[in-house]
Amino acid sequence: MEVTFPENMFLIEIRLGRTKWRIKQTTARIVKTFRIEEFAEKHPHITLFGPFTVKKGVSVHDILKAVESAAKAFGAIPFLIHGYDTNQGLNGAVIAYKVIPTYLLADLTGTVSRSVGNLADNLNTWDQDPCQKWYHVTIANRLDRERAAEIFAYVKNQSPVATSSSEKQIRSSRSRHLHQGTSKASEAGLPELSARPPLYDEEGLRITVVQGGNILAEYDLMLHRWFFPGIPAAGRTWRQTLQEHRKKSGLELTSPNYRKNPDIFVISDLHLGHANIIRYCARPFPHDAVDEMDQVLIKNWNYTVKPSDRIFHIGDLCYGPDAKHPSEYLPRLNGNVSLIEGNHDGKNTNAHLSETLVHRDIPFLLIHDPDNMGEPFSGWVVHGHHHNNNLADFPFINFEDHRINVSAEVVRYQPVSLSHLCEIIQDHTSKPKTRSILLRSE
Repeated sequence: MEVTFPENMFLIEIRLGRTKWRIKQTTARIVKTFRIEEFAEKHPHITLFGPFTVKKGVSVHDILKAVESAAKAFGAIPFLIHGYDTNQGLNGAVIAYKVIPTYLLADLTGTVSRSVGNLADNLNTWDQDPCQKWYHVTIANRLDRERAAEIFAYVKNQSPVATSSSEKQIRSSRSRHLHQGTSKASEAGLPELSARPPLYDEEGLRITVVQGGNILAEYDLMLHRWFFPGIPAAGRTWRQTLQEHRKKSGLELTSPNYRKNPDIFVISDLHLGHANIIRYCARPFPHDAVDEMDQVLIKNWNYTVKPSDRIFHIGDLCYGPDAKHPSEYLPRLNGNVSLIEGNHDGKNTNAHLSETLVHRDIPFLLIHDPDNMGEPFSGWVVHGHHHNNNLADFPFINFEDHRINVSAEVVRYQPVSLSHLCEIIQDHTSKPKTRSILLRSE
């Protein structure tokens, strides 16, 4: 059933960027499992304001001017996609991914509401009080209330423990997963959805204005300019947006950032040469920009690690049919490099299955997949393998289980020093605050 929107109906939203592919994959499984394809949301987004019609005499130019006025003071808007949610919408029940907003997302929402609200005949009661706004990414809407409740009863049992909505909690999470045994979907004869519920970090980089169901224009929060549909250089401008975002957020270093004293560094799962990893792990690059990704990863490494430093790469240095041999990448990387073997490395005679060492009186075991460690280790296990695909169980630092995930996506695409890890561990020991740190924040 195709949904049509009146030409005078507007919506202001943030469409997903890095995580769009992963969310659409999960959505496809859900809507297929429950046979609700006709109700599925095609363009995953967070609604900032609307839908709404405009007051008499208000032009499209007036709307765009109001959005720009609200957005020009903002940059990237971080938020967390965390499990599932449901609510009653304007035209029926909604099944959605739950969004944990940062103060920046809440601030932008309020600013847009105040700026555009003066022009609108508002149709959404949530917009009348932005403090009560339901933040979500729709999976399917226009559902019967009972059908939505049935679907939510299945998906919620896979959902991780909820976190606080404060910005601080965007970087920390209880890493305990809900283990429900045999799922209700399995008992009902339905296929299983996903072993892991969504727990993704994302940033809004553009504000999309929709008119009559079609994109009217997009305001770029990195370049602070409007883009309109049909421009020939759309792919190139998105590349520029991502590049600007990486540099402003510190995901792409622009100059050396060496530690004063010699140190030991660790990182895992660079996956150099692997184009598909961009989509699989929501890396901040265009999906076809594997060479650009490689250049940034190598530059970040060399701007972090001095030639005199020691560094361990903990598995999966490179992968894929277009990747070069490790011997072609290693000469380009600073430091005294030691390799830990990953599941995609093949048999490399220069790589070890694991390594143990002590730094600042703290014992560390370096191993690619923590499930392969065999005997329990009394110190801290530093691993990769899980990337950012299961942050509920394998966050950056799990203080309860003494695990540290140094997959490239989790440590901001740059090696992290053991001294820095020791400082975090010692600080937590003296004044414990959280059970885990979801992502490395600096």
